Amino acid sequence: MARINKIGVVTRFELESTVKRPGYLIATFGMPLFLLLYAGLVSIPAYFMTKKESEPQVFGIVDRAAVLGLEGSVQAAAIEVPPEVAAVLEATGQQQVLAQALGGDAGSVFRPYADEAAARRALAGGEIAAYYLLAEDYLATGRADVYFAADASWDTKGARGALERLLVEGLLADRLPPELAARVKRPIAASKSFTVAADGTVQPRDKLSRILGVAVPLGFTILLFISTMISAGYLIQGTAVEKENKVVEVLLAAADPDEILLGKLLGLGGAGLLQITVWLSMVLAAGIFFAGTLAALGVELPWFAFMLAPPFFVAAYFFIGSLILGTGSLGKNLKEIQQFSMIWSLLPALPMFFLGVLMTEPNGVLGKVLTWIPFSTPMAVVLRMTLEPEGIAWWEIGGSFLLMLAATWFAIRLGARLFRVGLLLGGARPRWREVLRQARLSA
Repeated sequence: MARINKIGVVTRFELESTVKRPGYLIATFGMPLFLLLYAGLVSIPAYFMTKKESEPQVFGIVDRAAVLGLEGSVQAAAIEVPPEVAAVLEATGQQQVLAQALGGDAGSVFRPYADEAAARRALAGGEIAAYYLLAEDYLATGRADVYFAADASWDTKGARGALERLLVEGLLADRLPPELAARVKRPIAASKSFTVAADGTVQPRDKLSRILGVAVPLGFTILLFISTMISAGYLIQGTAVEKENKVVEVLLAAADPDEILLGKLLGLGGAGLLQITVWLSMVLAAGIFFAGTLAALGVELPWFAFMLAPPFFVAAYFFIGSLILGTGSLGKNLKEIQQFSMIWSLLPALPMFFLGVLMTEPNGVLGKVLTWIPFSTPMAVVLRMTLEPEGIAWWEIGGSFLLMLAATWFAIRLGARLFRVGLLLGGARPRWREVLRQARLSA
């Protein structure tokens, strides 16, 4: 009971001292609010720009080649979007977003003029934004010149794309049967994808749903990895501060190194997890708006991978945190502590270096090897469960988690011994062989 009380005292001290820092409060609550404020400020000019772009622009046409045969102002056909993109826009209610992103040419209106002099008068009077001139040899050269006023903007809002579609319609009109003309303009009007399994079973293949189904949990995995690294960063800062002001020497007189180490892991880790919880809560609140979209697109989220992620990453935090505290305590200042701890912060990102291979063969040799390396176990297991859950056996999940627990226990024991040696070091730092010998004797 006394041991638990000592760990609780250290935990409470580390947690309270961390969460009361102005920098922590600003990073936890101020950063999300700053991002929201920044997004709001950026959206204001974007709103007025979008509103301005929604107003149609009028362009003149001088058709000397007589390929269009326009009798009055016309608007070109809308942009043809891929079926997958159209499904997303329809699910989100943003059908006009793509047209605006590709130039906003849905608002381009073309007005015919008998000659160039009439077009220039309209341009000078501000009736049109610019005018296009199709020369007599247009069919041979394909040349279409555009004329602007001296003070006009260079932004034609994608009018060239709209004019090209209008020209395609004009060139095909009365030259081909309607069905053949439609196929020339759009060779593939509809398409479905299917997957043929090894047993011959045919199932619909939705590429967009698969991409979103991987991107969402992959982002979740990266967020958990970032949370682990942020929590580890608090361990580094806390160790550096107490190493420089000699506070830990007082703690060693009242508690064992493993009790101090566990208290620090729980306290500083709790502060980091609290910060991440606040951030994730805001992300989750924003993500609720997209829940209906994902459901409408038929995206199936790997819920079992979501359930596996927290225990694996908690074990990873204690595993990495123990090594950071143990080796970091051997440094004399913040710079040296960061140098000693850098290797432990980089190793968990090992699967990210092979992300391309894991995305194509998550249950291949590399994925299975990374599953049994404690530093990469959490990300490897979650990624495999996300991409191809049917390819990972139950004993791999259970065995890798037991391996993480064993590695965490070993890291805590080793970290506690290095912690004792490192906190009592003075003067020149001994060689690593001597450090390990003293750590073995301190058991």
